[in-house]
Amino acid sequence: MFNTTDFIFTSETTPDVTTDLSECAGQVEKLIGLADAVNVTDSPNCKSRLNSLLVASEIKRKGLDVILQLTGRDRNQIALESVLLGALSVGINKVLCLSGDQPDENGPAVVNEFNGNGLIELCEIISGGTLSDGTEIKKPLPLYSGAADDLYTQISKPEALKKLVTKIEQGASFIQTQYCFDYDVIKKYSDKLNDQGSFNDCKVIIGMGPLKSAKQGDWMRKNLWGVNISDEILLRMEESQSPAETGEKICQELIEKIMGLPCIDGVHLMGPSCEKSSASIISYFK
Repeated sequence: MFNTTDFIFTSETTPDVTTDLSECAGQVEKLIGLADAVNVTDSPNCKSRLNSLLVASEIKRKGLDVILQLTGRDRNQIALESVLLGALSVGINKVLCLSGDQPDENGPAVVNEFNGNGLIELCEIISGGTLSDGTEIKKPLPLYSGAADDLYTQISKPEALKKLVTKIEQGASFIQTQYCFDYDVIKKYSDKLNDQGSFNDCKVIIGMGPLKSAKQGDWMRKNLWGVNISDEILLRMEESQSPAETGEKICQELIEKIMGLPCIDGVHLMGPSCEKSSASIISYFK
């Protein structure tokens, strides 16, 4: 994925509350042979799910590359290092490093020993062949870490770019952004990264997703951090006779416009149960 000059297409899957590993991993079947990789989320919204590394391992076995999402919210250093060793042992070498959604005051206890930056540094240490305490790893393997970013924060806050560059200096190999459906915002983001000049060796992947309805889009922008969806898009969805198809079309149109922008290397298609719709969008370009 990191060696290609082609436009990158990744998608996402969220493990279910189930003991059926085969069915859970089977959600990505339509993405095999189309997507460059699929993200496996790590208990989003602070809700317990089937273990993401187990699901990721089964997906990898099916022949689809995996980006394992990993949060510092639930695990201490020992547990995180064990997960990363486990990922490498089954051929998963890409990790999106996140601080993680935080529960409310009445929610489960959190660890938060590592935030996203700390996880990037931890991946760099393990990629160098040791654990944090210097213990040598037998048969070490390279580990590619990724960082999350928000285009709207980058445009509105000048200091945000410095923080992003710091993540790259710490070892991040790719950037995956929050949702954006606005070409002008993506263009400004592209120009800002290009002017800065630190992103030639880092893949930048823009987040968007196939909306299924105006109601879904409205809920997402009101309840999920980093989700920006315009009234114009929601009106288009609301007036459509086939809103799910319109949601896919909106993504296709935007992808076509951003494919030639500097420092924009691909798109990440995400959202609830998005696997089938993501495959449809990607197949349009393949």
